[in-house]
Amino acid sequence: MAPPPPQLIDDCSSEIFLRIPPDEPKHLVRASLVCKTWLRIISDPDFLRRYRAFHRTPPLLGYIQRLRVFQGDPEPRLIPTTAVPLAPNPPFRRALDCRHGRVLLHVYDPVLHLLVWDPITGEQKLLREVGIEWLIYSAAVFCAVSGCDHIDCHGGPFRVVFVATDDHDELVKASVYSSETGAWSTPVSLDDDCETYVQHRKDALKGFDGWHYTPDVQPRRCAVVGDDVYFTLWEANAIV
Repeated sequence: MAPPPPQLIDDCSSEIFLRIPPDEPKHLVRASLVCKTWLRIISDPDFLRRYRAFHRTPPLLGYIQRLRVFQGDPEPRLIPTTAVPLAPNPPFRRALDCRHGRVLLHVYDPVLHLLVWDPITGEQKLLREVGIEWLIYSAAVFCAVSGCDHIDCHGGPFRVVFVATDDHDELVKASVYSSETGAWSTPVSLDDDCETYVQHRKDALKGFDGWHYTPDVQPRRCAVVGDDVYFTLWEANAIV
């Protein structure tokens, strides 16, 4: 009778598990069910931190489908790309942003309500009204933990930046929400005190033969670089 194969020491097992591709999280789950030793290794917080740092780019667990706004479009929904179970989809009107483990949604309501949703834990945070009479808008969500590597941001504080063209005075306004205070900052606006914006508005009016120019915010996803968040206006893709 052949002797049983030698057991791998924990360090060797850990190095092997570390190299399991993250594309299908179920592989690690299945490995953890083999025996108690493997379960202890894979569920260890130090191993999970090493695993996230080793692979860096998180796996794509799903994508949000939302077609252009025409009557008869299918309902917006989260479509999973893996076998991992995700939290139930909250009903929403429009997906605005997805970053640092969170999804920012415009939920169905007579007024604008923003919802920050963690599709892994299922945690949802409904934000109070922004306080801007929005016409066209965009928004961004990001982790607010200082020095965070953004590999595992679940449950920590976050910020939401909201930028819109005000329907009342047609100024581009912005406000920032903090999950720590539960409040929006006082809105700031682009107006005649901003020389670059004034020049952009003049340039935009040159080809309009006296038409009225409204500085509409493009309803597209923004770009976040360091501490700066970049949005665009319709005319000439001007950057705010």
